[in-house]
Amino acid sequence: MAFPHTPKRGKDLFQLIDKLNEQFGLDIPNPKIHSPSLEPDRKSLRWRVHLGIKRLHYDRNANINETLNNFEDVSESERDERLIYLAKLIRDELYILTKGSYSPFFKGLDGIPEKATEQSSPSKGLKRRMSEEEDEFRTAPNSPVNYPVQGSTLEDAFDLVNDGEGYSLDPGPAQVFKSPKVNATRGPSAFVQRLTAPDKFRRYDAVPPTQDDPNVSFATTEPTSIFDSRDDRIDTSFISTITDATVPMCDSDYEDSVVNHMLSQELKMALERSQLMDETIVHEPPESVEQRLIDDLLHYGPFAQTYSFPGSIPLRYRYELERIGRAWNISSDRMLAGNSISFKTRDGFWEWIKGHNQRNGKPLPEKPTTKAWDSAIGSFKTDKHSEVVVLTGDLEWCSEHEPGIFKMNLNPLKTERTCRFHRRFGSDRFLSLTMPAPSRPPRHFPLPSDPSLLRETIALWLTQNVHRCLGRIWKPFFVEEIKSKRKVKAEPKFRVDFFAIDGVDFNKNTHIPPIPLARQNSESHTPMSLDSLLNWHMSRDDNIKQANCKLFQRISLGLSKTFATVALKPSQILPLEEPEGTPVMNDGCALMSRGLASRICDSLGITGATPSAFQGRIAGAKGLWMVDKHNSTISTESDVWIQISDSQLKIKPHPAGWQEPVDEEKLTFEVVKWSKPLHTVDLNTQLLAILEHGGQIKEYVAGLTRAGIRAVCEDFATVVQSDSPVLCRSLIQKMKPSAESSSAAMLHKVRRMEEWMADDAEAVVRLTEAGFAPRTFRPLRKRLRKCLIGLLDQYVEQLHIEVPLSTYAFCIADPYRVLKEDEVHFGFSSNWRDPEGQFEDNLLDGMDVLVARLPAHVPSDIQRRRAVWKPELRHFKDVIVFPTVGTTPLAHMLSGGDYDGDTTWVCWDQNIVQKFRNSDLSTMEYPAEHFGLEEHNVPMKDIDSWDEFLQSTFTFNLTMSNLGRCTVEHEKISYDESIDSPNAKELACLLSHLVDGRKGGVRLSEQAWRAYRKRVSPRARDVPAYKNPSRRPKLTNIIDYLRFEVAQKEKDNVLRLLEGSLAKAGTTYEHDRDLTKPWDEAREQAEEDRREGGQLHVILKNVAQEIDDLFDRWTRSVTGENSFSAVSLEIADQAKAIPPPEGDHPMILVWRYSNDAWLQLLASYLYKKRPESSFVLYAFGETLCELKASSVPSRSVVNEILACYRVNQKVVARLTARDTVEDEDSDDGNEYEGADAIAMLQATKLSGGYYDWDDDLSVE
Repeated sequence: MAFPHTPKRGKDLFQLIDKLNEQFGLDIPNPKIHSPSLEPDRKSLRWRVHLGIKRLHYDRNANINETLNNFEDVSESERDERLIYLAKLIRDELYILTKGSYSPFFKGLDGIPEKATEQSSPSKGLKRRMSEEEDEFRTAPNSPVNYPVQGSTLEDAFDLVNDGEGYSLDPGPAQVFKSPKVNATRGPSAFVQRLTAPDKFRRYDAVPPTQDDPNVSFATTEPTSIFDSRDDRIDTSFISTITDATVPMCDSDYEDSVVNHMLSQELKMALERSQLMDETIVHEPPESVEQRLIDDLLHYGPFAQTYSFPGSIPLRYRYELERIGRAWNISSDRMLAGNSISFKTRDGFWEWIKGHNQRNGKPLPEKPTTKAWDSAIGSFKTDKHSEVVVLTGDLEWCSEHEPGIFKMNLNPLKTERTCRFHRRFGSDRFLSLTMPAPSRPPRHFPLPSDPSLLRETIALWLTQNVHRCLGRIWKPFFVEEIKSKRKVKAEPKFRVDFFAIDGVDFNKNTHIPPIPLARQNSESHTPMSLDSLLNWHMSRDDNIKQANCKLFQRISLGLSKTFATVALKPSQILPLEEPEGTPVMNDGCALMSRGLASRICDSLGITGATPSAFQGRIAGAKGLWMVDKHNSTISTESDVWIQISDSQLKIKPHPAGWQEPVDEEKLTFEVVKWSKPLHTVDLNTQLLAILEHGGQIKEYVAGLTRAGIRAVCEDFATVVQSDSPVLCRSLIQKMKPSAESSSAAMLHKVRRMEEWMADDAEAVVRLTEAGFAPRTFRPLRKRLRKCLIGLLDQYVEQLHIEVPLSTYAFCIADPYRVLKEDEVHFGFSSNWRDPEGQFEDNLLDGMDVLVARLPAHVPSDIQRRRAVWKPELRHFKDVIVFPTVGTTPLAHMLSGGDYDGDTTWVCWDQNIVQKFRNSDLSTMEYPAEHFGLEEHNVPMKDIDSWDEFLQSTFTFNLTMSNLGRCTVEHEKISYDESIDSPNAKELACLLSHLVDGRKGGVRLSEQAWRAYRKRVSPRARDVPAYKNPSRRPKLTNIIDYLRFEVAQKEKDNVLRLLEGSLAKAGTTYEHDRDLTKPWDEAREQAEEDRREGGQLHVILKNVAQEIDDLFDRWTRSVTGENSFSAVSLEIADQAKAIPPPEGDHPMILVWRYSNDAWLQLLASYLYKKRPESSFVLYAFGETLCELKASSVPSRSVVNEILACYRVNQKVVARLTARDTVEDEDSDDGNEYEGADAIAMLQATKLSGGYYDWDDDLSVE
């Protein structure tokens, strides 16, 4: 009978061997767990039979069913004799399969007396029976052949599927596999056709969906446990390939989904195009290259370690033990003996780790924070609003001398704002790993000529397998490219999110619902399939009309970091239908009731005025919700309601039609951000070229640039001359404004406080808080000067230009349609005070303003509009209202924006506004085909399972975006030609396609990009001079002019003046007596003790020598290329760990019973001996601060409280005033309010050079 050529599954192989063992008692090994530790014993006949069956099972050219049906004819006999007979059948089949090549793999079979077999089996069963359906004869192993084919040996064939052997990425000649010949006249396979087909072909379905596997289908049921489930069903024929839908997923899905696919003839033909790029590597057949990738990922990959700590060990200990073991390259089974752990505290556990017998001098990994450790039990929640402990790590390329492709490092437990998935199923069920871009492997990695091979293989490995770690079984469900927020060169990375479907610590009750009960803690989870997770989040049936790439991006709604606030009912949700046939003028925004807004404020702890808008998520909707006016025209039964428009609904169905009861987490309003008081911002350089094109503003902006640089240097000079810690602390806040009201930024600040020595600004803050003065304490002055130089460098390199009458604000669509087409409404929650006195009011009325949205690429991305005040909109504060009349939404005119949370640059400085003239919108729209963009979207109706959905979308989303390199090319063209040139506008159109490329399923291939770039830039263009100082500046360009002619010269001038003024003021280099006091007192006591015959002076001498030795080691560790290293930090830790001496002197007793007193002695000596060395601060910085603060009235404040504090500039002015007269109320114009508004804007550049909001990542 004929069988379809579809990839065979490992589950069928397991069942087949189980049935052979059960029916004939052969005891053939049949490991369900795929592990490198399960090495096949090649000396064992049973293992060789196992490998032979496996080889025949996966090879399409073999008919294992017929071979086994022949074996069924054997009569009952002794078990070993039956096994020998089966081995001979397999040997004969493999001989034919390998085209006559013989191997001594089954050596010794023919030496066994045949009579033993003949006596126990009829002759017809001993001979190889030819099928009646065969139309050609086969050649037996002992038959002569005229021209024997030198094909793969049997041993080679077995090696392809040998679970126990992996392969190095640096193969030698002995590892080159021979591949069987392929008929040259045969046309390309279906798989190759899909790879090379036009866009209408489905390219993703290299692996057919395993629909009968509940873990890869849309089924909502799940077996009790993947760990202990098994299939007890016995089929009556070996040719049966039917698997019951209730059969649970096997412990190893590797063969199910990857190995069989990798051995398929279709993929082998596709991979024949591949050649290794490295000439030093032996060129191998494509299937060999692919096999090595799979072998390395499965056998030496980040999840290859099969040992798991028992479920009796709490998760946080399992996590830390595995993290430390990976950092030390120690297997988990050598990290802990036994099934329990006795430590009760983090410090106790880490004390044990310090002395671990496997450490062997290796440095200790970073400890988790106390807060994260203490919260990593139960629900994994902290005591903060919507904050949980998360599990994270990094996949990294293996080094040249390490086996495999990836290795994994786990990060310390940390806290983050939570998301919907975390709240509903527990944050400990999710693991987030970063991984390098598959298209950017290291140089030592031999890439095939087909660049997509590695990416596709990684996508298959990720999605078609389960992954074991921390005693849990994980499956990935989302991947996205990580956007860099800093202008430092870094390797592109992706983030992959995994979900734990089962684990050694999961509850294995017999009756388990497909969706776990709410509020399960980390010790009582129940198994749940990945299908169930996806179905809970987004029903396939309700979203069948969507495309796979767009629906995949909607998974991110469940991963958005949000604050959970108010849970609503379906009756409180109002559908807001958008009229058909007319442009959507309110894309992304709708109204919520003031009653709901008040409850949200209560949940978030917002006091004072109710914000005008909340950016959030609820059910399948996302966007911006405006708070309705007090006397609302919308009448409902409840004062708590929310509208959801069609444009906001990303996942269907609309929650207004849901039937109760519903899952509370899905109808909870989740807040991302909200409108806050606004502040002055800097002018983004992307806007400069458009502003100059619309009006001559070069000289005015040059004046703003000079004024900003001068103001910073004047503040610095004032601080140093006054020698005031208070003024110094005030200055650092203005130099480096923070985003304290942002939860993520707040947590980041707390971490900075805990490691303040690693950050210049935090070091200045900590030293001034302790009472050190900048002129008399040299370490403080050095750090402060580094802050100043860094800030001035940013003023020059990134053109930090503050425009006092400008800000960023949410844009919303007028819900009452009272604004005309060319009008906007803009009001503030408090008076806007310009230090130059140009403007002081709480609204804009009767004046023109400029509005823009970043990124801005074409002249029309800045629009001039008339600001008017409308009483119907008076309750909207700190947001700008755009009109909803006309044919084109104003937000869409601004670089294709909408109203789902976009922030708009608003400028009402009339020196800029009055010179600007609007440019018309481009009438030339280029379709995607014009640029060679490839369409990868597939309708969900053509996708049969979630497994297939994930494999296709992972393969697509693991490609790197070309958005960054296109942005760079647009910048070059605009610089060389103009921002209004045809080429620049055409490339801007390409950028608009790529912005939503992930969601739209379009991709610009490398080949298409190179062809297009060659057309618009026949010769390679240089980077603009303002990004390449070696290029001669083009002073007609406004950015070059401001950087080289204005900012650089002004910086040089003010630094020269500053150095002169500081030289006149003078500096002090004397020791700080507050810091030397403990050592001086100890020396005095030692002298007295010495006169009385005591040994305290000897003890102090030994202590000093020990510290001096560490100082010498420190000096050697920080010289050379690396100014600081982990070794340096370890030396500093060793200094702090010096134990107090033995003795009966009263001072020694104090040191032994007071660790603070002992550390103060050590710090005091080191400071007195080496006052200018950084070693004293790295080793005893906090101790020195405590010493200094204790010299005056002070009190201790924990970091979490301190992170909430900000310097009040009015109080600073009073404390530093030279007279006692109370000044009138005057805010410093440079004080930053509503700091989170800065953090949420990608275009804002902050002072101090510490933050960079440019998200574009160049892949060149």
